[in-house]
Amino acid sequence: TSLLPGILRNIHDNARHFSDFRLFEIGREVHPDHESPHIVATIFSKEAASGSANLLELKRLAECLLPSAQIRPTSDVRGFEHPHRAANVLANGTIIGRLFEFHPNKVEQGRAAVLDLDLTLLEQAQAIAVRYQPLRRFPESAFDLSVVAPARALVADVQGALQTLAGPSLLTIDFLRDFALPTGERSLSYRMTMGAVDRTLSTEEVGVIRSAIIDGMRSAGYELRV
Repeated sequence: TSLLPGILRNIHDNARHFSDFRLFEIGREVHPDHESPHIVATIFSKEAASGSANLLELKRLAECLLPSAQIRPTSDVRGFEHPHRAANVLANGTIIGRLFEFHPNKVEQGRAAVLDLDLTLLEQAQAIAVRYQPLRRFPESAFDLSVVAPARALVADVQGALQTLAGPSLLTIDFLRDFALPTGERSLSYRMTMGAVDRTLSTEEVGVIRSAIIDGMRSAGYELRV
């Protein structure tokens, strides 16, 4: 019913010989009413400090397989998962997999991050048609904003609020850095690129959009460093 026990055995076997390694397996989960192909990838390291980096690398793997994938932390933690390092992988609101770290009592002398995806659901999510977009004819304008957020705030939530406020002129938004403040809060920095399909946005137009974003974020309770 799961590929995870086999992955855990492989982690234990390889950990006797290697301090760091990556491995994956593709196979079928067999349930009473259906079978589903899965891919399970894991990153193991004996260095405790690498735990967050390994989870982020597997998060990036999920986003490479499905750029629209969202990673949302969950409190519905299973017994073999780290109580504070488990998340669902979603596509269009549907859970297609799991990103987590094995509980410390399952992996001795190391940490193992795991990405488990249902390949059928992944394929269905990838089936959304992508239409050709012509090359842009007009210049773009970009600016950076730093948002002061609570320590446990999610980067994606703050980014989503910025996107909503930016409106249709937003071309791209890129997360730049996460800086811990002495107050215990976080400074999350983003680069926002604006443009129009039929003309070059004026400096005044870009300034109006930027001001609207700043005012909207402040109204939502965030502090901005501009």
